Amino acid sequence: MQFKTRQMDLAKALDEVFLRLFLLGLRILQALVSIPVMGFGAALINNFSDAGLRLPRKAAAAEAVACICTAYIGLTFLPIFFGGPLFFSSLTVLDALFTAAWITLTVAWDNDGRSTCTAFTTKYFSNTLQSTHSQTDCRLMKAMYALIIVNV
Repeated sequence: MQFKTRQMDLAKALDEVFLRLFLLGLRILQALVSIPVMGFGAALINNFSDAGLRLPRKAAAAEAVACICTAYIGLTFLPIFFGGPLFFSSLTVLDALFTAAWITLTVAWDNDGRSTCTAFTTKYFSNTLQSTHSQTDCRLMKAMYALIIVNV
């Protein structure tokens, strides 16, 4: 990481260094939250397909947003290292769009995330005899819901 500090005074140079380090830490935290959402979403999708159940659209949406967000996180490391006002302004717009996507997922999973596991089993597994997946899926869904809230 190389910073051009010669044409800035010391205070501005330190501010820029701390800003870049903060953004780097924020992106690492975002990755640490998005990657488990991908895994939990994939497990839910797998269990629903194994049970022969219709997959909820919100599970596919959570998986899609988490995958795209994780790829985006990889791309955001470039501006942190190379800088430039165009990079930072484009990141601001994309961050706002991802914030809206995570908020939408929070609203979509709200009823399932706050309800009991019995309600989850009744809602999704009422027509099947496979209750072994239902408790695991309920726990996965609740963990995924919590991580979605953290990602907002």
